[in-house]
Amino acid sequence: PTPLGEADANRPAEKPAPKSRKRKSDAAANGDDDTAAAAPAPKKQATKKAVDKKDPLPDLSAIELPGDGEMSVPVFDTCDIVRTKIRAILQKEGVTKAAFLRAIVKAAYPAGSDHKIAPNLLTNFMNKKGPASGNTSSVFYAAYVFFEKLRVRDGKPKTKKREEMENEWPNGMDTERQLD
Repeated sequence: PTPLGEADANRPAEKPAPKSRKRKSDAAANGDDDTAAAAPAPKKQATKKAVDKKDPLPDLSAIELPGDGEMSVPVFDTCDIVRTKIRAILQKEGVTKAAFLRAIVKAAYPAGSDHKIAPNLLTNFMNKKGPASGNTSSVFYAAYVFFEKLRVRDGKPKTKKREEMENEWPNGMDTERQLD
């Protein structure tokens, strides 16, 4: 055994320490570590919505319906009819699901309410099928109130189906207990 002899030629060389894959800023690459850590990149200014762009969904909170204050407006449309109306309004240019949900909450719930409807509730309601399927959903109630206020604002008459529903459900469709 020879002490500290030459290294074995067949032995692989030791690997160098792995290099960091994290990208370094230009300032740090120049050896100027203090300025890189002290001065984060400036934030971009939020763009403002164009003032002349018309909101595709109207604010209907000023229109009053019977039972509006107690959030107990009688519902005279089936779930399927409300789903059809929702699909139609979501087809309009510039109408997003998020904007629609904000509009129906504003129409159905009192001003200053922090009530929100999650997008998955809209998806769940829209995926159901049947005239009473989804009758307890907050989306069903809020969307009905929105569309009813829209009908009142536009001065449109009640549909034949709506009048049939008033005869069948004089106090409105049950939104508390599941009917399907």
